[in-house]
Amino acid sequence: MSISQSNKEALKNPWVLGIILFVMTFLTANAIFIYLAFESPPSLVDQDFYESGKNYKQIQEQIDAQKALGWTGLFLIPAQTRVNQIQTYDVLIQGKNAAAIDLDSVVMKAYRPSDATADFSAEMLKTKPGVYTAEMSFNLPGTWDLVVEAKQGDKEFVVTKRVSIKP
Repeated sequence: MSISQSNKEALKNPWVLGIILFVMTFLTANAIFIYLAFESPPSLVDQDFYESGKNYKQIQEQIDAQKALGWTGLFLIPAQTRVNQIQTYDVLIQGKNAAAIDLDSVVMKAYRPSDATADFSAEMLKTKPGVYTAEMSFNLPGTWDLVVEAKQGDKEFVVTKRVSIKP
């Protein structure tokens, strides 16, 4: 048995194959978790989580109804966001075939996952067809979850975005 860099027997060793398989499984699991973290709605702390859990089926039906609408939402946020600086936050909401939608009410809610007492909301105003604007100022730095709830009659559409506010 020769020990050298040109020895091609290493890939036949079950220990080497096991280590390679373990590393690949670890990397694949992490990639899946990262994907799910970005594709899932924000995980905010809920004071009545038991009641919310009982309403799971109703929440899933609301998500399915939202997907059936075919609406899309896009946040237009400032490039630099700072504490105690009033800035304009826009959201573009379109229906099927990129048609502008005239909504009854649009509210932007700002949640701070680490401190529920800092949460606030603002009514958004229509500036152009399908474009809604709110001027907001964040009083604390850190990560915030923006949730826009748009309503048209009994139809409801929710768009979420995570932003980072600098000191």
